[in-house]
Amino acid sequence: MKIILEQLLNGLTIGSFYALIALGYSMVYGVMKLINFAHGDLFALGSYLGYTLLVFGSTYVTVTFGIWGGMIAAMLIAAIGIGIAGTLIERIAYRPIYSVGRLPAVVSALGASIVIQNGIMVAWGPRPQAYPSQVVPSIMLNIGEFKITLLQVIILLISFMLMG
Repeated sequence: MKIILEQLLNGLTIGSFYALIALGYSMVYGVMKLINFAHGDLFALGSYLGYTLLVFGSTYVTVTFGIWGGMIAAMLIAAIGIGIAGTLIERIAYRPIYSVGRLPAVVSALGASIVIQNGIMVAWGPRPQAYPSQVVPSIMLNIGEFKITLLQVIILLISFMLMG
């Protein structure tokens, strides 16, 4: 039973990421009436920006603000960067051809997605990058025989706050 509950928690944690991405897709479609194929790629780009800020900017920020301050600063800067990137994509790839019709806008969205994916591969390489383990200590919270990590608690709390 313990393993089933822990796997249920793992699924809930991963599912909360998927729910946030789906919520973003839904919001963009509701406003623009366009499926933004670059949405998931912008999410990945934000992850890589956060990773870079934590790895290379962590010395100054961590000394000044501590580990949690560095993580919050990286999240805020990455969110601002992705907001700017999303605005640029909308202005460059979508707005000029949005009035032409749906199909050119969809092709443009696919093109933006491919450009972002290849930009990530050029900047960070084709291999996945792992966040530094010292950023979020692997603190285990024990609830009876049930174990949950601090990272899972943070992910679930932030996801539920953003969805609620």
